[in-house]
Amino acid sequence: MGRTAVIRNSSLVPLALKRAGRPPREIAAQLSEQILGAAEALFLEQGYGATTIEQIAGQIGATKRTIYVRFTDKAGLFHAVVKRVFDARRPDLKTIGTDRSVDERLNDMALRVLSYALDPDVVRLFRVVTAEAYRFPELNRMIEGQAARGVAWAVAQMLEEEVRLGRLALDDTALATRLLLSLVTGAPTKEAGRGMKPLTLAGRQRWVKGAVALFLDGARAAGPSGDRANEA
Repeated sequence: MGRTAVIRNSSLVPLALKRAGRPPREIAAQLSEQILGAAEALFLEQGYGATTIEQIAGQIGATKRTIYVRFTDKAGLFHAVVKRVFDARRPDLKTIGTDRSVDERLNDMALRVLSYALDPDVVRLFRVVTAEAYRFPELNRMIEGQAARGVAWAVAQMLEEEVRLGRLALDDTALATRLLLSLVTGAPTKEAGRGMKPLTLAGRQRWVKGAVALFLDGARAAGPSGDRANEA
């Protein structure tokens, strides 16, 4: 934990920071990206507590002041890294159209969400947050907020569409979203977080099929006779 992570991304090269005046916009944007890239590598390698602003600055040949001008403090920089990691890997659920059956649609969604949750960098990020939770409880709130604004929101929108289409009967979409995501990602992500071997693609498909089927058993809209419909 004491050693400094080595950044292997060839795009992270030190910038010439000795120019007088404000750097051009493109150089400023590049510098912000370099700071985030160096911070991401160090946070995921060493954890939050062991990573210092000095180390991040040293990776790109910058000064602490250069970082603080763009990010208020280490927590603010970590928040930006969390957003960066999630945004880069978050699945696009908008492409799953309503022309498919509810089973197919939810299975596709769930497989994408599980693959996202088991992405190696996402797993490492959750480990960092878990390890530091007792000292920095705000990190848990931060990462939960990012998740709520991303995948959970998209899943809730999908479930609401299915309710409007008459294919699902849900009294509380927010609760249903949490239950579905728990079924899909709960155990696999906990196992990955403990260092167990992640599910293979075939294993993920079997898990998702079972989780979605269990969810749909209690969520299908009733047919004309009052029985739960097998198909929309």
